[in-house]
Amino acid sequence: MQDNRENVGISEFRSKIKNLGIVFVTFALIANFIPAVYVSMVTGIFPSVGDLFKLWLAAAAAFGVGYFVQPISFFPMVNMAGSFMVWICGNVGELRVPAAAMAQKVTNCEQGSPKAEIMATIGIAASVFVSVTMITVFAIAGSQLMPLMPKAVLKGFGFILPAVLGAVYADLCGKNFVLGVIILISSILGTVFFPKVGVPGGMVMLVNILVAVCLARVYFLTTKKA
Repeated sequence: MQDNRENVGISEFRSKIKNLGIVFVTFALIANFIPAVYVSMVTGIFPSVGDLFKLWLAAAAAFGVGYFVQPISFFPMVNMAGSFMVWICGNVGELRVPAAAMAQKVTNCEQGSPKAEIMATIGIAASVFVSVTMITVFAIAGSQLMPLMPKAVLKGFGFILPAVLGAVYADLCGKNFVLGVIILISSILGTVFFPKVGVPGGMVMLVNILVAVCLARVYFLTTKKA
């Protein structure tokens, strides 16, 4: 009976989130163009369709792979509600995924359960409030503080992202150590091997993720039968 109520509740939650998410993401997409439209109207400079298309191609070449890689790799952790929030607020790998993982860890959630989905949503929402507050503070005070920091500290900022993602990997690997090692080895081998067989550099991460998903599925089916 309780499981049935949970399934009904999570279905209603997802339905409402889907409707709200589409509305807010649409507003966010429109809002992204407001500054550019305003500047064009004020200055009287309107780029041609050809120039806009060239800019789009440049952006697609730089970030196009991420359109496919990030939703596939991050959705299992952030789920539907979190996906809408992270694509609006950004900093997915650096802040949102670690916040979701930590919220699930401290509440002892089973990965993929309704509780885990709700806790990930709460963790991401909390991270948005915290990050906006911190960004506001450092945007005001950062220009005065950064020049005072030692060069070693400033150089260390470049290692924040790999350190955070490494910590998230280590935490998730603890849930299934064997599978974590298999995925790590396959990713390292893929990074070395795929470029040699002609896979474009920007596509290596996407192919590694697809291979990891297939390996995880095979591992699950194999261990389940055992």
